[in-house]
Amino acid sequence: MQSCSKRLALFLTLSALMSRPTTLNAAPKAAPKNGSNQLPVVPIIIGQKVPVLSVVDAFNRPRRLADLRGKRHLLLTLFPKCFTGNCTDQLISLRDSYSDLQKQGVEVWAVSTDAADGPKGQRAFAQHLKLPFPLIPDTDRKISLAFGAVQSKEQMAARMSVFIDKEGTVRWIDKQIDPRTHGADVLTRLQEESASPAEAQKSQSPASLQH
Repeated sequence: MQSCSKRLALFLTLSALMSRPTTLNAAPKAAPKNGSNQLPVVPIIIGQKVPVLSVVDAFNRPRRLADLRGKRHLLLTLFPKCFTGNCTDQLISLRDSYSDLQKQGVEVWAVSTDAADGPKGQRAFAQHLKLPFPLIPDTDRKISLAFGAVQSKEQMAARMSVFIDKEGTVRWIDKQIDPRTHGADVLTRLQEESASPAEAQKSQSPASLQH
């Protein structure tokens, strides 16, 4: 009788152990890899300095933010795709305002996730629109990711512009661009900030991230 009780107890103990989830051999969750679809990088925000921005444009010319330091501001304008309606309007607007932007000490770089080559690539788009400023192919999404224009490697860049001053500091970010008037809108904003230091300070506040 005692032997039967011991066998029953042993059976119940083994059954309980086998019913528990196994955790000893479970592999720990790996940190996201570079090849993962999700790109967990904290975007640069207003008031931060851009540490390094060195790229090659659609015509294979090197472009470095460091070369503008202390000399020129930079308007980094991002757009979703070449040869599409709103993106065409956005770049035409900046093209038509470019000479006035230059007078304000502003360079323009336009960024999309399109490749440089091909009939629908950035080089063909730049030639088609006769753009006086460079297009930057961001096929690896590094620039778009750095400024919060994408969250995954499959996304096209969101439409937005980032204004970086002569000292390499992000002064403002505009996420509500009107493609048809963007160039004139940037000029108006610069003129208002120049006329009113208080307005310039306001544009650098975290709340202006939503503008």
